[in-house]
Amino acid sequence: MSRLRFKSVLTAILLTAFSAYTTGQNIRLTLKDKSTNQPLQNVIYSYKDSRGYSNDAGEIQINLEENESLSLSHITYNPLVLNEKDLRIAAETGTVEMEYSPPVMLSSVSVYAIKEKNTSKSIQLENADWVQHDAGQVLQQIPGFDAVRKSIFGFDPVFRGFKLDQINIITDGAMCASAACPNRMDPPTSQIAINQINEVEVIKGPHSFRYGPSMGATINFKSPAPKFSDSLNIFGRINSGFESNGSVFRNEGQLGFRTKKASIAAMGSYSKGNDYKDGGGNIIPARLSRGTAGLSADFKMGLNKTLSLGINRNFARNTDFPTLPMDLLSDDTWMIQAKYNAGKANKWYSNWSTQVYSVFVDHLMGNEDKNPPMVLASSNANTKNIGGRTEITLQKKLSIIYFGLDSRYEFISGNRLRTMIAGPNEGKTFTDPIWQDGQIIRSGVFSDWLRQSGQFKLTFSGRLDIVNGKPGAPAESFLLLYPKVTGTDINPSFSLGISRQWTSAWFTGLWIGRGVRSANITERFINSLPIGQDPYEMMGNPNLKPEANNQADIMISFRKENVMLEFSTYYSIVDQYISSFINPDITPKFGAPGVRQFTNISRANLYGFELSWYQNWLPQLNNQLRISYTHGQNTSSDMPLPEICPMNIRYKMEGRFMNYKLMPFVSVRHSFAQNRIADDFGEVATAAFTVMDLGTKVIILKNLQSQIEVSNVFNKEYREHLSRFITPAKPLNSVGRSFIFSLSYNF
Repeated sequence: MSRLRFKSVLTAILLTAFSAYTTGQNIRLTLKDKSTNQPLQNVIYSYKDSRGYSNDAGEIQINLEENESLSLSHITYNPLVLNEKDLRIAAETGTVEMEYSPPVMLSSVSVYAIKEKNTSKSIQLENADWVQHDAGQVLQQIPGFDAVRKSIFGFDPVFRGFKLDQINIITDGAMCASAACPNRMDPPTSQIAINQINEVEVIKGPHSFRYGPSMGATINFKSPAPKFSDSLNIFGRINSGFESNGSVFRNEGQLGFRTKKASIAAMGSYSKGNDYKDGGGNIIPARLSRGTAGLSADFKMGLNKTLSLGINRNFARNTDFPTLPMDLLSDDTWMIQAKYNAGKANKWYSNWSTQVYSVFVDHLMGNEDKNPPMVLASSNANTKNIGGRTEITLQKKLSIIYFGLDSRYEFISGNRLRTMIAGPNEGKTFTDPIWQDGQIIRSGVFSDWLRQSGQFKLTFSGRLDIVNGKPGAPAESFLLLYPKVTGTDINPSFSLGISRQWTSAWFTGLWIGRGVRSANITERFINSLPIGQDPYEMMGNPNLKPEANNQADIMISFRKENVMLEFSTYYSIVDQYISSFINPDITPKFGAPGVRQFTNISRANLYGFELSWYQNWLPQLNNQLRISYTHGQNTSSDMPLPEICPMNIRYKMEGRFMNYKLMPFVSVRHSFAQNRIADDFGEVATAAFTVMDLGTKVIILKNLQSQIEVSNVFNKEYREHLSRFITPAKPLNSVGRSFIFSLSYNF
């Protein structure tokens, strides 16, 4: 008898003996969190005719029977069903591990891993091991996302047709930045150091208000949870990469240590690039110099109490924006955040979390490299974001309640300087007050309630905001147009949802919500500056009404070990949609063809869907398919809404060979033509295109990984629909064929 056959027979005999021994036996199982290894209380279990809850030690007792399955359910963990075979294995160890599912999972959320995640347990981004210099670029890999592109840097996210402040973009549930540039060459995502982020949490629609007002979505960039070590543990990583088209170098690293009481790490990144070629061989100005230095520290202050501190210093220099009248000359940003978290320790609450933050941006832009014919222009803008939040969690057997309050102060100042270098005013300098020291104070109270009722999970989320906006230094011409420039809004938001895990594989959910947000500083106070798709000057409107998104979302998902299928669809009715119109009664100041004035339109509709499919064909092959579609309509004018990306299909096949040491992949993306355009906003139709990337990841040593990739293999010349134009006849086309190499070492 061969050795293999002997082992198989011996294993079968032992299992049979163990089965005979354990059947009918009373066994004790401890239910634990898979990540933290902490015991889980109040887990609902159902086994044959018995039903109950795990005790304070996370323990349950059952009489093991043949052909019976154990069902486990918890309000914040994925449901788990163990068959007889699984139970016999669990009986040997005495433990069962459950996987944490964030409570916002009940509010139509998707979690996307950046690094250090098991791909079978989370949805991992395509370029998870690649060091990006722009978090907005990372979001493009998620179904439903696109971006307004004005350069190779500063991708301004659009999700399901919602953009700007219609999307709530935050870090660790609170901190955010404001764009200092009126043309948003520095959107909030550009200030997020993606190498310090562990995962991206996308809460779709107006269905959770814990993290602030939410209309189209909340995008929460989450740092890793605090980790400590019983003994001194040194850790770190180094990542470097090169992209041939544009000669882009990217580097990032981390070095830190952990002890029983502290975990401290220093991180840094730097990217530098030059002009690139599109698929037609055209040179696109794309200088880039971007870096980040940061320090994070976590301290264990007592039983279930932690204090976390973080500070980031972001900088950018001499970055080209070929579609804008100015380039970025310098951008210096400080981001500071502190968080104190107190877990349950014989208290009436389950958790109490408080955090404060501040973000300061100093942004300088100018046209000195654009060969100005008559005017040398520059603008030095500054923004401040100061805020905080506190939240208390109450957890019972069948429900969780979150309630708290938050507040944020936002301030933007800056003028444009125009120095005449030709013409009758040669040598003269003019000052244009573009921001008028605009400021907004928002304070809100919120509550989320999650309850399990039988096999159903019910959710309620509510929020009340008070928003006050005013200009600190209004221009005289602005006051002539608007005698009243200050205003206060009271905005209630709410959402209801019901979901059910029908089996261990099938899940469905329905959410209906109304999210309200007030106009931002740009929409209120921008003063005669061309910041849109066309050359018209934009004029703010301090009397804008808050816009409200009334939206219904449906989700259907099927998940098993080797397959995942998820379908999400939505329908949105936006009241008082903030848009703009050409006002012939306002005379342009700086030679523009006219002036666009921000205004409310009575109603706009958006609807669409996302479909994601993942499957392991064989142990060696993995398939991913993602489809997204959005339709937007201005029902007041019966015209399409502007900046709605076309239907998009992404497919990727990845191999896993040599025990995951060799992982080749090929990805194909097809974007349909977009002919539904807003002519009144100067939109241009976009042709369909298909691009292919291929490459491979190689695990050279245990902690050493490399990746070789060829992007845009067939050197396709194409333009993303939301990309702006360099000139009316010259679009900002995407990067042509490029060879990419990266090397990563972790310790």
